[in-house]
Amino acid sequence: MGLFNRVKLPDPLTCPNCGVAGIWTAQFRFGATDQIDYEVGQRLSWEYIWAVEGEPGHHRVLAQGILEGCPHCGSHDFGGLWETAVIEIVDDVIVSVVQDSSGDGWWAEDWRVFEA
Repeated sequence: MGLFNRVKLPDPLTCPNCGVAGIWTAQFRFGATDQIDYEVGQRLSWEYIWAVEGEPGHHRVLAQGILEGCPHCGSHDFGGLWETAVIEIVDDVIVSVVQDSSGDGWWAEDWRVFEA
């Protein structure tokens, strides 16, 4: 995936391996990709040291992320619905992060721009 950022999912997910619910983290590529840790409600940084993906100023962007391992048992790579998350960004602020249940699989691009 190269350089990326991380964002915490606001709602707990239950691990299909150990059955423990916890707050998971997703890696994504949009904004300054300097391995910045974000939470919902934070504004993306565009001042970068290493690299930048995308461009600021879009009204609405959906970025696809990959879920990291279970915070309890460390298991990962469950396949299917357990691989991806969708990060919604409005006016450069992360407004939501959810597990991707669309069934669309991996996107061809790391993010999609939706103008007003």
